[in-house]
Amino acid sequence: MGLPLQHVKVSPFNAGLVLGLGAALVQAYFKVIPPVANGFCMVCHPKDLFNWTADHLFNLNWGYGMASTMWPLLTVVGVVLGALVAAYQHGEIHLRPARQPLFYFVNGFLMINFGLILGACPIRIVLLSAYGSYLGLIGWVCIGIGVLLTIRFQRWSAGRAVDQAKRLPHQRKMT
Repeated sequence: MGLPLQHVKVSPFNAGLVLGLGAALVQAYFKVIPPVANGFCMVCHPKDLFNWTADHLFNLNWGYGMASTMWPLLTVVGVVLGALVAAYQHGEIHLRPARQPLFYFVNGFLMINFGLILGACPIRIVLLSAYGSYLGLIGWVCIGIGVLLTIRFQRWSAGRAVDQAKRLPHQRKMT
């Protein structure tokens, strides 16, 4: 199927040590300095990667974060490649069709757009709040409202499923 990858077991401490030192070396030698309150984001980083690439290929002058002024943010590429390597190592790569592709597409589209409207991910909102930013505090309130609404919806949905499951055996006996 491909080249066999050797299974490597790394402790969280060693991984943190290597990644922390690696980040410090990248900052020192490549002058990559992240801006204040920049977290790890699966909304902003793909946007910055796309905008940086489009700007450098086609001179479109699209905006991107300060962290990607000299180099593109490749965190998303690293996450995807790392997940693929881990799945391959553990024999968990299984391609199968999605059960509700339109549902997941629409919800993913909404999540990304709401993240872009907010202008940040929850990690950045926490960091901005720690700096005393009003945007961060408003973001916290919005995230809290979203979490509460989601909990309410999930409980309602689970209750409906339980009620339907309770009714099914009775209906089968009658027919």
